[in-house]
Amino acid sequence: MRFAEPGYLAFLLVPLLFIIFFRIVAKKNRRALARLAGEETWERVVDFSGEKLRRRTRALRVLALVFTAFALAGPQWGYEWQEVKTEGREIIFALDTSKSMLAADIKPSRLDRAKLAIKDLVATVYGDKVGLVAFAGSSFLQCPLTLDYSAFGVALDALDVYSIPRGGTAIGQAINTAREAFATGAGGEKILILITDGENHEGDPVAAAKEAREEGITIYTIGLGSPEGELIPVKDVQGNLSYLRDSEGRVVKTVLNEGILQEIAAAGGGVYLHGRGASLGLDTLYRNELAKHKGTELYSTLEKKYTNRYQFPLFLALLLLAAEFLLDYRAMRML
Repeated sequence: MRFAEPGYLAFLLVPLLFIIFFRIVAKKNRRALARLAGEETWERVVDFSGEKLRRRTRALRVLALVFTAFALAGPQWGYEWQEVKTEGREIIFALDTSKSMLAADIKPSRLDRAKLAIKDLVATVYGDKVGLVAFAGSSFLQCPLTLDYSAFGVALDALDVYSIPRGGTAIGQAINTAREAFATGAGGEKILILITDGENHEGDPVAAAKEAREEGITIYTIGLGSPEGELIPVKDVQGNLSYLRDSEGRVVKTVLNEGILQEIAAAGGGVYLHGRGASLGLDTLYRNELAKHKGTELYSTLEKKYTNRYQFPLFLALLLLAAEFLLDYRAMRML
């Protein structure tokens, strides 16, 4: 036997306290009577039948409380196998890990804030498979589609601007890597969330987005940074802070390219959001946009479904309360 709500068994303390209380009161009464006269004397002059009935009603009340506590705890025994289907979507986050993501126009940096926002969102989802693509001058699948959110979190934490040695940004290649990852999935609703500052140095990401859309993949884009631009802080070999420079020694300024991100989102059937706040708009995106995508069956399992048996102790409790009422009525008539 098992209990669905074992916490309610604590209510068994209530009848135990009743028993202790009644025993203390009974002992106190017997001592009081003994001081006045012996027990044999009281039995000859006083009719104790009413007191005996009251003790029985108290016993019935205590037993009724015991069975009520068992009923509230939800006793279960016996089970049957039941098929449980898990429905959800397949979501891949494509995260820019190029050096421009070190810019601190979003605190603590574009990359760190994106990682925190993704982690917060994944902590709230249930039943959706998630995957992770990292990209800079090239791209790779950091975490395949999975329901193991802890493993996803470990893969996300491991990302930094040194994860991909090749510099630059190739958004189109990131989209193609995600397409390959979706091809190995279960065939549910496919959603790609692209998080980047929009700088693109090779390939045609809009064409890649159109091809992805033809395969049933919806692409949403989150733009990080500001159109005014921001310098990119880096550390030299001695650990001193400086700013990234190009091959000619000029300081590099990274600028948010909203235009290309809007085009990618339009070609991919999604929407573009300018990343703001702690969540970068991911919570709003998930609540307002991803909610439109219906979950499909990802897998099914067999689980034990235990049978509730609370009716039995509850029925006994009601019987005991009815018996207590009858004894109370009889005791009142004897007064």
